[in-house]
Amino acid sequence: MAKEKSPQIAVIGLGAFGMALVKTLAKEGANVIAIDNNMIHLDEVKNITSNAICFDSTDSVLLKSHGITEVDIAVIAIGENFEPVVLISMELIKAGVKKVYARANSETQEQILRKIGVTDIIHPERQVAERMGITLHRSGMEDLLEIGDGLSIFEINVPESMINHTLTELNLRETYGVNILTIKRLTSVSSEDRKKDTYHSIGIPEGSTIVNKGDKFVILGNKVDCDKMLELN
Repeated sequence: MAKEKSPQIAVIGLGAFGMALVKTLAKEGANVIAIDNNMIHLDEVKNITSNAICFDSTDSVLLKSHGITEVDIAVIAIGENFEPVVLISMELIKAGVKKVYARANSETQEQILRKIGVTDIIHPERQVAERMGITLHRSGMEDLLEIGDGLSIFEINVPESMINHTLTELNLRETYGVNILTIKRLTSVSSEDRKKDTYHSIGIPEGSTIVNKGDKFVILGNKVDCDKMLELN
């Protein structure tokens, strides 16, 4: 079977959010193009991606000549001014880019972007605040990724009552409506002259997998169902 081609992802705008996104994508081995009109910003990523291009992305001719209208996914991470976000989004959607994600700083901006047909809206500050709010309010739960339709991927500390039971015995999908994606297990790793505790994924667990003390569940579900599980502690 032929290996599936990695999608080409363009990140336009290298502020704090765009820069972090490019670095994460590059670390994951993604086929990423970094775009900004400021060469100083591009200098920071040129060592992690060979595709770092300096140009004014509001220019439709330049977007096409640099191949940005041919990418699979575009993320418009410009946060300072909204007009370029709209112009670039419209050009990429018109050119047929399948997935266009754009940053908005207000509900009005979000409504405008949805009307022109962007795939989804990015609210970096709001999304970070929401995840932090969950983590601070509910000890033992961390919101890792919002999927949509009320679903998220959460990491939670395994309740004491579930320790030493198999996943089949716990029957979490039927009982709580959540799916276990993996289990992160605590291990000790030697580092120079000392040992430190760290977590690693055990891979895709099976029904016979026994839950150990100190484990963390990585689960797909909604916050209400995750709350029900944590109330067992």
